[in-house]
Amino acid sequence: MVKFKEILNPTAEFFAFLPADWQSELLPQWDELSQSAQVYGLYKDTDLDKLTTMGIIFKTQLPRLTPFEMAIHNELNGYFYIGYVSTLPEYRGKGYASLWFSGLTSHYPKHNFWLTIEEPALADFYQKNNFEIFNGSWFGDAGGEICLVLKQG
Repeated sequence: MVKFKEILNPTAEFFAFLPADWQSELLPQWDELSQSAQVYGLYKDTDLDKLTTMGIIFKTQLPRLTPFEMAIHNELNGYFYIGYVSTLPEYRGKGYASLWFSGLTSHYPKHNFWLTIEEPALADFYQKNNFEIFNGSWFGDAGGEICLVLKQG
């Protein structure tokens, strides 16, 4: 049994959960982003002390985007951006990230989402979780980034 729950007012220390490069990218922006972003966690055994996976939903204010992401964002107006999804190392490979996405789609059953990845090997994972690769009208060099969308609404 797991519990998907919003994490209200996370402090900068909370983000120690994330890989160091993500922290250095996110934390300088967090004061501004926190006004419209929502952080969700997946907890093991409904024990709120055992966070397994977290991710952030950006509805209006987005983190700094790459040129590829900026172009894609313009085509995905109204979609919520998913960022910084991470599972603690000891819980990886056990289905917790998939359960996090399941919790997210149950929480937002009529919303569409998008995200980008930089590791092509992750595309299979996202496709197993109902995401589709989205190329839009981007014709430039994506720098290895892949955009995926989850259409529900």
